[in-house]
Amino acid sequence: TDHTAPVSVEGQGDFPKEGLFNTAMSYSFNFEYANGVKMYGESRGVRGIKFEGTDGWIFIHIHGGDLEAEPVSLLKEVIGPKELHLGRSRGHHIDFIENVKTRGECKAHVEVGHHTATMCHMANIAMRLGRKLRWDPAKEQFINDDEANRMMVPSVRSPWHL
Repeated sequence: TDHTAPVSVEGQGDFPKEGLFNTAMSYSFNFEYANGVKMYGESRGVRGIKFEGTDGWIFIHIHGGDLEAEPVSLLKEVIGPKELHLGRSRGHHIDFIENVKTRGECKAHVEVGHHTATMCHMANIAMRLGRKLRWDPAKEQFINDDEANRMMVPSVRSPWHL
């Protein structure tokens, strides 16, 4: 799914009522891809994020990248030579700087980063609107939902424009 995006999203989030930040600090989301794959995620406050599949779940701690899983055996799975190997880095920022210096390839390629950021925006919009949204990965827009599509492009103050 690195080269596409989900076809639907729904989610719930608790947004702060006051203060500097307007990002949901606790949330859950559901994505579905055209091939039927479903991805569920939820936060545990600010500690990390949990991804759940049909055979178990993996929780990634934000600080340090430590992993938890159920069943625990998921953490000991050996990835075969012809299976997808994601690799690990000391962090996206460090990986980026190291690869600028060496002209190497980052662990997270730009296209994957784009789709990841798009999915975050999709989930955030679904949480704010409080409804399931359908997405066209080729056109990169919500299907028949002008309100959601307007939220994909931030409003800017005059005289600035995109």
